[in-house]
Amino acid sequence: MRFFMFMQPFLIEKNKNKQIFYLWCSPGFGVVDIWLPVVKNLKESVNIEVYFVFPDKSSLYAVDADSDLFKMAEQFLDGVIFKNYSDRWLFSQGLELAKNSIKMNSIDRYLYTLARRLHSGKLSKFFILKSFGLLLSKVIVLMNLLKENIFSTNASVLTTLKPFGEVSGILYDTLAEIKFVNSDLRNKFSNTPKFSMAHGLGAVWYMDYFFCKRQVAPRNDIVIYYASQLEINGYKKCYGVADNNLYHAGIPRHDPDWIKYINLHANKDKVEDLFDDFIFIIGRPASDYNTVERKSKALRDISKVVCDQHGKKIVVKAHPKERLDGIDGKIYMDSLGKENYGITWMYSSLHPFTIGNLSIFCVSFYSGVASDMLAINKPVIEYLDLRGINKHDNKESLRDSDGHPVFSERHAGLVLGASSLEQFSKHVHSIINEYDSTVRLLHDKYEDYFSPIENSPKYVAKDIIYRVSKRAKI
Repeated sequence: MRFFMFMQPFLIEKNKNKQIFYLWCSPGFGVVDIWLPVVKNLKESVNIEVYFVFPDKSSLYAVDADSDLFKMAEQFLDGVIFKNYSDRWLFSQGLELAKNSIKMNSIDRYLYTLARRLHSGKLSKFFILKSFGLLLSKVIVLMNLLKENIFSTNASVLTTLKPFGEVSGILYDTLAEIKFVNSDLRNKFSNTPKFSMAHGLGAVWYMDYFFCKRQVAPRNDIVIYYASQLEINGYKKCYGVADNNLYHAGIPRHDPDWIKYINLHANKDKVEDLFDDFIFIIGRPASDYNTVERKSKALRDISKVVCDQHGKKIVVKAHPKERLDGIDGKIYMDSLGKENYGITWMYSSLHPFTIGNLSIFCVSFYSGVASDMLAINKPVIEYLDLRGINKHDNKESLRDSDGHPVFSERHAGLVLGASSLEQFSKHVHSIINEYDSTVRLLHDKYEDYFSPIENSPKYVAKDIIYRVSKRAKI
């Protein structure tokens, strides 16, 4: 472990003629996915450096280093600032080096998960357990400090969050700003210009983010690049954003040139390894709304209809938070058949655009990736049964036309909704036999909500450059 303080004067001198931008990766790597096409345009337009900042160590630890997105992101960053399990801020030259600096064995992971559940989960209502969880968290920090001081890593300890000088702008998602892990960044960069896009695509205007009870105080440090006009009132009321700081950008990562770029840079060997005739499952961890039992049933139903009845195969793109060496991996293996892996189903780390483009249709358990698929004219069936789950099936719940409790994408009509084998089978039949009309119905909704803009990444990059330059002249 090296200390960064001796290098700082040199680095500030080195970077004084450049504009410094931080890509604030919270709540996770999905923020990289939404901002990367804009970052590419920024790097091509002006003399800037972009540093990825990960305030939550688990999001960097969990990301798949073998994914196409991870490898593409390496090309557009100048370094990574991140927190690790010793609770220190570190700097590394690249994403892979940073990820490799966050070391956890099975015992560490178990203790860390236990501590979080005790001090932040359902058990935290018991004072003794909450106190023990906080104590255990401190012990874990001390253990990791000791390990880092003994074993060398490819990261340097930071003594400041501005090792390269003043930061011209923050690229982030303001919806995640309030999270506890972001407190250091909130305080340190309270006056730094911020540029925001929601990392979760889809009908976010139906989510709790935009249902505050009172108007918040106005703020002038943030510019919102919203995807849909329906988001405007929520940003104004719940985040205090002024009218002149609201900019309709569509969805930059849906720009045809960016999608083409992703497919052009896809790992060719992995593309060739895909099945010839398959459906794409968009992964999601088991959760309180998609329990182990319900996720398992959904996967068995999907396999029955797709593989047994229609003779198609399955490609799964795991969610970064799905633990394939843990419960989620066991669910897939048990439900789809360990003996069938590589025969009727498989995992892939290719980008969703690449997998989706080659698939017949897609299935999600609730995901903003469904909107990505509509950008390339691929229909998505959301198989999620919320019936009888009190937290999600109550008088406040959104409903579909059948009266079933649903989440935002299904309520907005951006996906075909299924709560049962019968509904899923019906949608598969309509896609296979009435593909054009089925896709058109969903795509029309997509265009109505988002009004896609050509060259969106370029327009957002130009607007950021203009605003930062204008501020610098004041």
